[in-house]
Amino acid sequence: MLEALLTGNGFVVDQALNGEEALVRARQNKPDMIISDILMPVMDGFALCRNVKMDDTLKDVGFVFYTASYLDKRDRDLALNLGVDRYLTKPQETEKLLEIFKEVLDESSIREQSSRSVVNLPEDLYLKEHNESLVRMLEKWLEQLAISKRILEQEIVVRREVEMKLQASLFEKEVLLKEVYHRTKNNMQVIVGLFDLQQRKAGSSSLNTVFKEMSDRIYSMSMVHDLLYRSKNFSEINLKNYLLNLSNRLIAVYESPEVDVELGLDSDSIPINIQFATPLGLVITEILSNSLKYAFVGRSQGKITITARFKAEIGLLLTIGDDGVGVGKDFDTHSESSLGLYIIRTLVENQLYGGLSTTHEKGLTYSIVFPDLLLDVKTH
Repeated sequence: MLEALLTGNGFVVDQALNGEEALVRARQNKPDMIISDILMPVMDGFALCRNVKMDDTLKDVGFVFYTASYLDKRDRDLALNLGVDRYLTKPQETEKLLEIFKEVLDESSIREQSSRSVVNLPEDLYLKEHNESLVRMLEKWLEQLAISKRILEQEIVVRREVEMKLQASLFEKEVLLKEVYHRTKNNMQVIVGLFDLQQRKAGSSSLNTVFKEMSDRIYSMSMVHDLLYRSKNFSEINLKNYLLNLSNRLIAVYESPEVDVELGLDSDSIPINIQFATPLGLVITEILSNSLKYAFVGRSQGKITITARFKAEIGLLLTIGDDGVGVGKDFDTHSESSLGLYIIRTLVENQLYGGLSTTHEKGLTYSIVFPDLLLDVKTH
């Protein structure tokens, strides 16, 4: 539709399927203006804009974001800091769009003639804000998935009340819900694959780390849907199985020939629902990945211990610890300098309403208590 509008008003349009393709085409044939969405595979709009503005040949090209997904003010601020000329949200009136595009073309022409320099956002700040933007988008998707799931669950409950009359219809809904979990898992695996592809193409170790951490976080969420898909009860998964599968996967991902990591798992078989399992998986992923990356440096072997016990008087007590090199005396889980610690604390305290504490006499151990009224489960 946008292409038809532009060509109908005398513009010559060259389309690209993703940010990486757009960057290659722009370097081959310098455009007068780039109009881009933000949500794209391989290279998103933020990364495209940053690459364009850091390119001496392309930095003066007018750049417009036109998006229906990234509506947060912080996303707009990031785009402006990267040097975008206009940040437009869909839909827009056609006459207003054409007026804005002509303004951008005029401004870029003046900028090119004056040879003004473009201010580039420092890499560390860009990585931080870009990563936060991705997290916000994932949270938005998860919220939409949760809404869809609640709607489906409500439909299933209604149909079970008239099970004798609508048994066939109930079966159809169960199949549908199972397909939702299956497709959700597959979609998340696609996102993991995109992050892995981007990681291989990243030019710096810091970018590699960002993509790897994001991939681990999404995988922990996709595993919830995979276990739900395989479960007889489509609303619950077994905590013990989830801990075992997730921890073994992370150990395999961070496996090194220099260190042999042993897993000790002792957990009650507790059924947990998706609202609890998804943020819990993110917490476990952050803790275990930190241990696997830093705890056993200079060691030939190490051990990670996980225990999960349901106690009627307090709820679920989860401890995750390692016997590694430990941390400094100034270690603080409330530190704002680490995104991983921020995710752990925010999810435990604000979403799961739990209590978090640490001990670091021998290695580092996290102890987390989740109130039983949130779990709504019984031990098997």
